Amino acid sequence: MTKEDFRKVAVLGFIGLGLLLGIYESNRPGPMLVEGSGTGYNGELSVELQVKPKGKEFKIIGLNVKHTDTPPIADPAIETLKNQVIRNQNADLDIVAGATYTSEGVKEAVKNAIEKIGK
Repeated sequence: MTKEDFRKVAVLGFIGLGLLLGIYESNRPGPMLVEGSGTGYNGELSVELQVKPKGKEFKIIGLNVKHTDTPPIADPAIETLKNQVIRNQNADLDIVAGATYTSEGVKEAVKNAIEKIGK
């Protein structure tokens, strides 16, 4: 095999490998959004989990919370709760002092959203 033949085979091999990887990536599921709701201090609040499939499991990569609770109290508590959800990957959250109802509502909403993932 000459150098030129080897070069042609190598180029064709890399092109084939690139095509296979492209097909593989296009068939992989991307992050999905799952919603759940709970009851906060001023009524219903909702959570939208960003979930990335990981085999038969899932990984929570982000979440958004919509609420009508008192912003100066609820917003810092929600940031703390978001960090807990992402770190723990579940709805087992510690209640934030001073924002008990908001904490319970977020916990309930995350639990409801996680239950929907398996369905």
